[in-house]
Amino acid sequence: MYPNSSQTAGRRPRSLFAAAGLICLVGLAWLLIDRGPAPAVGAPVLTADAPDLLLRSGGGTTTVHAGDRAFSLSARSMGLPDRIRFADGDVPFEHPFGPEDGLGASHNADSCLGCHVGNGRSPAADGFVADAGPVLLLALADGSPHPDLGQQLQDRGTAAEGTLTVDWVEKPGEYPDGTPFSLRRPVVSVDGADVSGLATSLRAAPPVFGGGLLEAIDVADLRALADPDDADGDGVSGRLQEAAGDDGAPTVGRFGWKAQHASILATTRHAFDVDLHLDHDLATEAFGDDFLGDTAFYTRTVAVPAIRDRDDPDVRAGAAWFTQVGCAACHRTEPYVTATVDVQALSDEVITPFTDLLLHDLGPGLADDLPQGVATGAEWRTPPLWGIGLTGVVGHEHYLHDGRARTLEEAILWHGGEAEGARSAFMALSAADRALVLRFLSAL
Repeated sequence: MYPNSSQTAGRRPRSLFAAAGLICLVGLAWLLIDRGPAPAVGAPVLTADAPDLLLRSGGGTTTVHAGDRAFSLSARSMGLPDRIRFADGDVPFEHPFGPEDGLGASHNADSCLGCHVGNGRSPAADGFVADAGPVLLLALADGSPHPDLGQQLQDRGTAAEGTLTVDWVEKPGEYPDGTPFSLRRPVVSVDGADVSGLATSLRAAPPVFGGGLLEAIDVADLRALADPDDADGDGVSGRLQEAAGDDGAPTVGRFGWKAQHASILATTRHAFDVDLHLDHDLATEAFGDDFLGDTAFYTRTVAVPAIRDRDDPDVRAGAAWFTQVGCAACHRTEPYVTATVDVQALSDEVITPFTDLLLHDLGPGLADDLPQGVATGAEWRTPPLWGIGLTGVVGHEHYLHDGRARTLEEAILWHGGEAEGARSAFMALSAADRALVLRFLSAL
Protein backbone atom coordinates (compact mmCIF):
# COMPACT_ATOMS: atom_id res chain seq x y z
CA MET A 1 0.00 0.00 0.00
CA TYR A 2 1.44 3.33 -1.01
CA PRO A 3 1.67 6.11 1.56
CA ASN A 4 -0.87 8.84 1.20
CA SER A 5 0.09 12.33 0.24
CA SER A 6 -0.07 13.58 3.78
CA GLN A 7 2.46 10.97 4.96
CA THR A 8 4.77 11.68 2.08
CA ALA A 9 4.60 15.39 2.65
CA GLY A 10 5.45 14.90 6.28
CA ARG A 11 8.57 12.82 5.60
CA ARG A 12 10.28 14.84 2.90
CA PRO A 13 11.33 17.76 5.04
CA ARG A 14 12.90 15.42 7.60
CA SER A 15 14.87 13.64 4.82
CA LEU A 16 16.09 16.92 3.43
CA PHE A 17 17.17 18.11 6.87
CA ALA A 18 18.98 14.82 7.50
CA ALA A 19 20.82 15.04 4.18
CA ALA A 20 21.81 18.62 4.83
CA GLY A 21 23.02 17.69 8.27
CA LEU A 22 25.09 14.83 6.88
CA ILE A 23 26.71 17.17 4.37
CA CYS A 24 27.55 19.61 7.16
CA LEU A 25 29.06 16.83 9.28
CA VAL A 26 31.17 15.59 6.36
CA GLY A 27 32.37 19.13 5.69
CA LEU A 28 33.20 19.66 9.35
CA ALA A 29 35.11 16.37 9.47
CA TRP A 30 37.10 17.41 6.39
CA LEU A 31 38.04 20.68 8.04
CA LEU A 32 39.11 18.88 11.19
CA ILE A 33 41.34 16.39 9.37
CA ASP A 34 45.04 17.18 9.94
CA ARG A 35 46.29 17.80 6.42
CA GLY A 36 49.67 19.14 7.53
CA PRO A 37 50.86 22.73 7.57
CA ALA A 38 49.41 24.98 4.94
CA PRO A 39 51.92 26.28 2.38
CA ALA A 40 53.17 29.80 2.85
CA VAL A 41 51.30 32.44 0.90
CA GLY A 42 52.95 32.67 -2.48
CA ALA A 43 55.21 29.65 -1.82
CA PRO A 44 56.35 27.81 -4.97
CA VAL A 45 54.53 24.68 -6.09
CA LEU A 46 56.58 21.55 -6.73
CA THR A 47 56.57 20.72 -10.43
CA ALA A 48 59.89 18.88 -10.82
CA ASP A 49 60.20 15.12 -10.65
CA ALA A 50 62.65 13.59 -8.20
CA PRO A 51 65.94 12.83 -9.97
CA ASP A 52 67.08 9.24 -10.19
CA LEU A 53 69.33 8.73 -7.17
CA LEU A 54 72.04 6.10 -7.37
CA LEU A 55 72.20 4.15 -4.13
CA ARG A 56 75.91 3.64 -4.73
CA SER A 57 77.05 7.20 -5.40
CA GLY A 58 80.62 6.00 -5.72
CA GLY A 59 79.89 3.08 -8.00
CA GLY A 60 81.55 -0.16 -6.95
CA THR A 61 83.72 1.65 -4.41
CA THR A 62 80.68 2.56 -2.30
CA THR A 63 80.32 1.52 1.34
CA VAL A 64 76.97 1.14 3.11
CA HIS A 65 78.61 1.69 6.49
CA ALA A 66 77.06 4.76 8.12
CA GLY A 67 78.91 4.88 11.44
CA ASP A 68 81.85 6.95 12.63
CA ARG A 69 84.20 5.14 10.22
CA ALA A 70 82.05 5.92 7.18
CA PHE A 71 84.83 8.07 5.66
CA SER A 72 87.72 5.71 6.47
CA LEU A 73 87.08 2.43 4.64
CA SER A 74 88.78 1.22 1.50
CA ALA A 75 87.00 1.15 -1.84
CA ARG A 76 84.80 -1.92 -1.62
CA SER A 77 85.65 -3.16 -5.10
CA MET A 78 89.44 -3.19 -4.70
CA GLY A 79 91.40 -6.42 -4.93
CA LEU A 80 93.95 -7.64 -2.38
CA PRO A 81 97.09 -5.96 -3.85
CA ASP A 82 95.38 -2.56 -3.88
CA ARG A 83 94.01 -3.11 -0.36
CA ILE A 84 97.55 -3.82 0.85
CA ARG A 85 98.77 -0.56 -0.67
CA PHE A 86 95.77 1.22 0.83
CA ALA A 87 96.86 -0.02 4.26
CA ASP A 88 100.45 1.06 3.57
CA GLY A 89 99.29 4.56 2.73
CA ASP A 90 97.04 4.76 5.78
CA VAL A 91 100.09 4.51 8.05
CA PRO A 92 101.68 7.89 7.18
CA PHE A 93 98.21 9.43 6.83
CA GLU A 94 97.38 8.63 10.47
CA HIS A 95 100.90 8.92 11.90
CA PRO A 96 101.62 11.78 14.34
CA PHE A 97 104.91 13.12 12.95
CA GLY A 98 107.72 14.46 15.08
CA PRO A 99 111.08 16.11 14.34
CA GLU A 100 112.70 12.66 14.10
CA ASP A 101 110.59 11.66 11.08
CA GLY A 102 110.40 15.01 9.35
CA LEU A 103 107.94 17.38 11.05
CA GLY A 104 108.96 21.00 10.52
CA ALA A 105 109.85 23.34 13.37
CA SER A 106 106.89 25.47 12.23
CA HIS A 107 103.73 23.78 11.00
CA ASN A 108 99.92 23.75 11.18
CA ALA A 109 99.41 20.11 12.16
CA ASP A 110 101.49 17.07 13.01
CA SER A 111 99.36 14.57 11.08
CA CYS A 112 96.78 14.38 8.32
CA LEU A 113 94.16 13.35 10.88
CA GLY A 114 95.10 16.43 12.85
CA CYS A 115 92.96 18.42 10.40
CA HIS A 116 90.84 15.78 8.66
CA VAL A 117 89.09 14.48 11.77
CA GLY A 118 87.89 10.95 11.05
CA ASN A 119 88.85 11.61 7.40
CA GLY A 120 86.18 14.31 7.48
CA ARG A 121 86.30 18.07 7.96
CA SER A 122 88.32 20.08 10.39
CA PRO A 123 86.38 21.69 13.22
CA ALA A 124 85.67 25.38 12.97
CA ALA A 125 87.84 27.76 14.93
CA ASP A 126 86.59 29.01 18.27
CA GLY A 127 88.83 31.75 19.54
CA PHE A 128 92.46 30.64 19.79
CA VAL A 129 93.25 27.93 17.22
CA ALA A 130 95.70 25.54 18.85
CA ASP A 131 94.92 22.09 17.51
CA ALA A 132 92.95 20.82 14.55
CA GLY A 133 91.26 23.66 12.81
CA PRO A 134 91.37 25.93 9.79
CA VAL A 135 94.56 27.48 8.49
CA LEU A 136 95.13 31.05 7.36
CA LEU A 137 96.31 31.38 3.77
CA LEU A 138 98.45 34.40 2.94
CA ALA A 139 99.37 36.05 -0.33
CA LEU A 140 100.43 39.28 -1.90
CA ALA A 141 97.82 41.18 -3.88
CA ASP A 142 98.59 39.17 -7.02
CA GLY A 143 98.16 35.85 -5.23
CA SER A 144 101.87 35.04 -4.96
CA PRO A 145 103.28 33.80 -1.62
CA HIS A 146 104.63 36.21 0.97
CA PRO A 147 108.47 36.25 0.71
CA ASP A 148 108.91 35.48 4.42
CA LEU A 149 105.69 33.89 5.66
CA GLY A 150 105.07 31.79 2.57
CA GLN A 151 101.62 30.51 1.54
CA GLN A 152 100.03 30.27 4.98
CA LEU A 153 100.64 31.19 8.59
CA GLN A 154 102.44 28.44 10.51
CA ASP A 155 100.89 28.75 13.96
CA ARG A 156 102.32 25.69 15.69
CA GLY A 157 105.75 24.28 16.55
CA THR A 158 108.90 25.56 18.19
CA ALA A 159 109.28 28.15 15.42
CA ALA A 160 105.61 29.14 15.08
CA GLU A 161 105.21 32.35 13.10
CA GLY A 162 102.28 33.73 15.05
CA THR A 163 99.10 33.03 16.96
CA LEU A 164 95.87 32.83 14.99
CA THR A 165 92.64 33.90 16.70
CA VAL A 166 89.21 33.61 15.14
CA ASP A 167 86.13 35.31 16.55
CA TRP A 168 82.64 35.24 15.12
CA VAL A 169 80.15 37.98 14.33
CA GLU A 170 76.48 37.02 14.12
CA LYS A 171 74.28 38.33 11.32
CA PRO A 172 70.51 37.94 11.91
CA GLY A 173 68.09 37.37 9.04
CA GLU A 174 64.54 36.31 8.31
CA TYR A 175 62.75 34.12 5.77
CA PRO A 176 59.84 35.62 3.79
CA ASP A 177 57.47 33.65 6.06
CA GLY A 178 58.93 35.37 9.11
CA THR A 179 61.10 32.50 10.36
CA PRO A 180 64.27 33.99 11.89
CA PHE A 181 67.81 32.73 11.36
CA SER A 182 71.32 33.84 12.23
CA LEU A 183 74.50 33.52 10.19
CA ARG A 184 78.03 34.09 11.41
CA ARG A 185 81.20 35.25 9.72
CA PRO A 186 84.78 34.98 10.99
CA VAL A 187 86.94 37.86 12.19
CA VAL A 188 90.61 36.88 12.09
CA SER A 189 93.49 38.40 14.03
CA VAL A 190 97.14 37.38 14.24
CA ASP A 191 99.60 38.06 17.05
CA GLY A 192 103.31 37.76 16.38
CA ALA A 193 103.23 38.25 12.62
CA ASP A 194 102.34 41.26 10.53
CA VAL A 195 99.74 40.25 7.97
CA SER A 196 98.42 43.74 7.35
CA GLY A 197 98.12 44.53 3.67
CA LEU A 198 98.14 40.84 2.72
CA ALA A 199 95.36 38.88 1.08
CA THR A 200 94.15 36.31 3.61
CA SER A 201 91.72 33.42 3.57
CA LEU A 202 90.64 31.16 6.42
CA ARG A 203 90.42 27.59 5.11
CA ALA A 204 89.04 24.46 6.74
CA ALA A 205 90.11 20.97 5.72
CA PRO A 206 87.60 19.19 3.43
CA PRO A 207 86.66 15.50 3.83
CA VAL A 208 88.93 12.81 2.41
CA PHE A 209 87.08 10.23 0.30
CA GLY A 210 86.14 9.71 -3.33
CA GLY A 211 89.05 11.78 -4.64
CA GLY A 212 90.25 9.12 -7.05
CA LEU A 213 86.82 8.98 -8.69
CA LEU A 214 86.75 12.76 -9.13
CA GLU A 215 90.23 12.53 -10.61
CA ALA A 216 88.99 9.89 -13.07
CA ILE A 217 86.19 12.06 -14.54
CA ASP A 218 87.12 12.73 -18.15
CA VAL A 219 88.27 16.30 -18.69
CA ALA A 220 86.05 16.45 -21.78
CA ASP A 221 83.01 16.00 -19.53
CA LEU A 222 84.10 18.94 -17.38
CA ARG A 223 84.76 21.13 -20.40
CA ALA A 224 81.26 20.34 -21.68
CA LEU A 225 79.78 21.62 -18.41
CA ALA A 226 81.73 24.89 -18.37
CA ASP A 227 79.80 27.98 -19.44
CA PRO A 228 82.14 30.89 -18.63
CA ASP A 229 80.09 33.47 -20.57
CA ASP A 230 76.68 32.15 -19.46
CA ALA A 231 75.78 31.40 -23.05
CA ASP A 232 72.53 29.71 -22.00
CA GLY A 233 71.45 32.75 -19.98
CA ASP A 234 70.56 30.85 -16.81
CA GLY A 235 72.70 33.06 -14.58
CA VAL A 236 75.18 30.27 -13.83
CA SER A 237 78.55 30.61 -15.54
CA GLY A 238 80.94 28.01 -14.15
CA ARG A 239 84.44 27.86 -15.51
CA LEU A 240 87.46 25.58 -15.28
CA GLN A 241 90.44 26.24 -13.05
CA GLU A 242 93.93 25.97 -14.52
CA ALA A 243 96.62 24.08 -12.62
CA ALA A 244 99.89 22.28 -13.18
CA GLY A 245 99.65 18.54 -13.66
CA ASP A 246 101.94 15.98 -12.06
CA ASP A 247 104.16 16.23 -15.15
CA GLY A 248 104.28 20.02 -14.91
CA ALA A 249 102.08 20.57 -17.96
CA PRO A 250 99.00 22.82 -17.58
CA THR A 251 95.75 20.99 -17.00
CA VAL A 252 92.39 21.33 -15.25
CA GLY A 253 92.27 21.91 -11.50
CA ARG A 254 89.87 19.73 -9.49
CA PHE A 255 90.87 19.73 -5.81
CA GLY A 256 90.99 22.35 -3.10
CA TRP A 257 88.41 25.04 -2.31
CA LYS A 258 89.33 26.91 -5.47
CA ALA A 259 90.28 23.79 -7.48
CA GLN A 260 93.88 24.92 -7.25
CA HIS A 261 95.31 21.37 -7.40
CA ALA A 262 95.09 19.13 -10.43
CA SER A 263 95.55 15.75 -8.74
CA ILE A 264 95.41 13.88 -5.46
CA LEU A 265 99.19 13.50 -5.58
CA ALA A 266 99.60 17.28 -5.87
CA THR A 267 97.13 17.81 -3.03
CA THR A 268 98.98 15.32 -0.82
CA ARG A 269 102.38 16.83 -1.58
CA HIS A 270 101.05 20.30 -0.76
CA ALA A 271 99.71 19.10 2.60
CA PHE A 272 103.03 17.52 3.57
CA ASP A 273 105.07 20.49 2.35
CA VAL A 274 102.93 23.37 3.62
CA ASP A 275 100.78 22.04 6.48
CA LEU A 276 103.49 19.86 8.06
CA HIS A 277 106.64 21.46 6.59
CA LEU A 278 107.80 17.89 6.20
CA ASP A 279 111.39 16.86 5.54
CA HIS A 280 110.83 14.24 2.83
CA ASP A 281 114.20 12.56 3.37
CA LEU A 282 113.44 11.83 7.01
CA ALA A 283 109.91 10.73 6.13
CA THR A 284 111.25 8.39 3.47
CA GLU A 285 113.57 6.77 6.02
CA ALA A 286 110.57 6.17 8.29
CA PHE A 287 107.96 5.06 5.74
CA GLY A 288 109.76 3.94 2.60
CA ASP A 289 110.75 5.39 -0.73
CA ASP A 290 107.18 5.80 -1.98
CA PHE A 291 105.54 7.14 1.19
CA LEU A 292 104.15 10.13 -0.75
CA GLY A 293 102.67 7.96 -3.50
CA ASP A 294 101.30 5.47 -0.97
CA THR A 295 99.59 8.23 1.01
CA ALA A 296 98.11 9.66 -2.19
CA PHE A 297 96.90 6.17 -3.16
CA TYR A 298 95.19 5.88 0.22
CA THR A 299 93.29 9.14 -0.24
CA ARG A 300 92.41 8.21 -3.83
CA THR A 301 90.77 4.96 -2.78
CA VAL A 302 88.77 5.75 0.36
CA ALA A 303 85.21 4.49 -0.17
CA VAL A 304 82.26 6.79 -0.83
CA PRO A 305 79.24 6.37 1.52
CA ALA A 306 75.97 5.15 0.03
CA ILE A 307 72.81 7.23 -0.03
CA ARG A 308 70.47 6.30 2.80
CA ASP A 309 66.65 6.10 2.66
CA ARG A 310 66.72 6.66 -1.07
CA ASP A 311 63.09 5.60 -1.50
CA ASP A 312 61.74 7.57 1.45
CA PRO A 313 59.02 9.88 0.07
CA ASP A 314 60.43 12.85 2.01
CA VAL A 315 63.93 12.24 0.59
CA ARG A 316 62.53 12.03 -2.93
CA ALA A 317 60.45 15.16 -2.47
CA GLY A 318 63.50 16.97 -1.07
CA ALA A 319 65.54 15.87 -4.09
CA ALA A 320 62.83 17.22 -6.39
CA TRP A 321 62.84 20.58 -4.59
CA PHE A 322 66.67 20.57 -4.68
CA THR A 323 66.43 20.36 -8.46
CA GLN A 324 63.56 22.80 -8.87
CA VAL A 325 65.03 25.65 -6.83
CA GLY A 326 68.27 25.44 -8.83
CA CYS A 327 70.79 23.78 -6.52
CA ALA A 328 71.45 21.09 -9.14
CA ALA A 329 72.70 23.70 -11.61
CA CYS A 330 76.08 23.33 -9.87
CA HIS A 331 75.58 20.36 -7.54
CA ARG A 332 74.45 18.31 -10.51
CA THR A 333 72.42 15.17 -9.89
CA GLU A 334 73.30 13.55 -13.22
CA PRO A 335 75.92 10.78 -13.05
CA TYR A 336 79.37 10.66 -14.61
CA VAL A 337 81.13 7.62 -16.01
CA THR A 338 84.79 7.61 -14.99
CA ALA A 339 87.56 6.98 -17.48
CA THR A 340 89.82 3.93 -17.49
CA VAL A 341 92.67 4.73 -15.11
CA ASP A 342 95.54 2.90 -13.42
CA VAL A 343 93.36 1.61 -10.56
CA GLN A 344 90.74 -0.85 -11.75
CA ALA A 345 88.31 -0.09 -8.93
CA LEU A 346 88.15 3.56 -10.04
CA SER A 347 87.72 2.80 -13.75
CA ASP A 348 84.50 2.87 -15.77
CA GLU A 349 82.33 3.53 -12.72
CA VAL A 350 78.96 5.31 -12.73
CA ILE A 351 79.14 7.92 -9.94
CA THR A 352 77.11 10.84 -8.61
CA PRO A 353 79.30 13.23 -6.58
CA PHE A 354 76.81 16.15 -6.84
CA THR A 355 79.34 18.59 -8.27
CA ASP A 356 80.42 20.03 -11.60
CA LEU A 357 83.96 20.71 -10.24
CA LEU A 358 83.75 24.20 -11.77
CA LEU A 359 84.50 27.62 -10.33
CA HIS A 360 81.47 29.78 -9.54
CA ASP A 361 81.20 33.32 -8.24
CA LEU A 362 79.26 33.05 -4.98
CA GLY A 363 79.06 36.76 -4.31
CA PRO A 364 80.61 39.14 -1.78
CA GLY A 365 79.24 37.37 1.29
CA LEU A 366 81.62 34.43 0.85
CA ALA A 367 84.43 36.25 -0.95
CA ASP A 368 87.93 36.47 0.43
CA ASP A 369 90.53 38.65 -1.22
CA LEU A 370 92.92 35.87 -2.19
CA PRO A 371 93.05 34.84 -5.87
CA GLN A 372 94.34 31.36 -6.76
CA GLY A 373 95.08 30.42 -10.34
CA VAL A 374 92.33 31.91 -12.46
CA ALA A 375 89.92 31.96 -9.49
CA THR A 376 89.05 35.37 -8.09
CA GLY A 377 88.42 36.00 -4.42
CA ALA A 378 84.69 35.41 -4.96
CA GLU A 379 85.00 32.18 -6.95
CA TRP A 380 84.85 28.73 -5.38
CA ARG A 381 84.84 25.20 -6.73
CA THR A 382 81.52 23.40 -6.31
CA PRO A 383 82.22 20.95 -3.48
CA PRO A 384 80.91 17.38 -3.82
CA LEU A 385 77.91 16.62 -1.62
CA TRP A 386 78.17 12.83 -1.48
CA GLY A 387 78.48 11.74 2.15
CA ILE A 388 77.61 15.18 3.50
CA GLY A 389 74.74 13.82 5.56
CA LEU A 390 77.20 11.80 7.67
CA THR A 391 79.36 14.79 8.58
CA GLY A 392 78.09 15.01 12.14
CA VAL A 393 78.30 11.24 12.63
CA VAL A 394 81.99 11.18 11.68
CA GLY A 395 83.12 14.34 13.42
CA HIS A 396 82.35 18.03 13.41
CA GLU A 397 79.45 19.67 11.60
CA HIS A 398 81.00 22.80 10.13
CA TYR A 399 80.52 23.69 6.47
CA LEU A 400 81.86 26.03 3.74
CA HIS A 401 85.48 26.92 3.15
CA ASP A 402 86.08 28.45 6.58
CA GLY A 403 83.65 26.43 8.69
CA ARG A 404 81.33 29.37 9.28
CA ALA A 405 78.14 27.41 8.60
CA ARG A 406 77.03 25.36 11.60
CA THR A 407 74.30 23.59 9.67
CA LEU A 408 73.53 22.74 6.06
CA GLU A 409 70.73 25.30 6.20
CA GLU A 410 73.23 28.05 7.10
CA ALA A 411 75.48 26.90 4.26
CA ILE A 412 72.63 27.36 1.78
CA LEU A 413 71.78 30.79 3.17
CA TRP A 414 75.35 32.03 2.63
CA HIS A 415 75.15 31.39 -1.12
CA GLY A 416 75.05 34.45 -3.36
CA GLY A 417 76.32 35.54 -6.76
CA GLU A 418 75.52 32.85 -9.31
CA ALA A 419 73.66 30.95 -6.57
CA GLU A 420 71.50 33.92 -5.52
CA GLY A 421 68.53 32.68 -7.52
CA ALA A 422 68.69 29.22 -5.93
CA ARG A 423 69.07 30.74 -2.46
CA SER A 424 66.08 33.03 -2.97
CA ALA A 425 63.97 30.16 -4.31
CA PHE A 426 64.89 28.03 -1.28
CA MET A 427 63.98 30.88 1.06
CA ALA A 428 60.60 31.29 -0.63
CA LEU A 429 59.62 27.70 0.15
CA SER A 430 57.34 26.91 3.03
CA ALA A 431 59.06 25.75 6.23
CA ALA A 432 57.87 22.19 5.52
CA ASP A 433 59.37 22.20 2.02
CA ARG A 434 62.66 23.69 3.23
CA ALA A 435 62.80 20.83 5.71
CA LEU A 436 62.39 18.37 2.82
CA VAL A 437 65.46 19.80 1.06
CA LEU A 438 67.47 19.41 4.26
CA ARG A 439 66.10 15.87 4.68
CA PHE A 440 67.41 15.03 1.23
CA LEU A 441 70.85 16.40 2.03
CA SER A 442 70.93 14.46 5.28
CA ALA A 443 70.45 11.26 3.28
CA LEU A 444 73.51 11.82 1.08
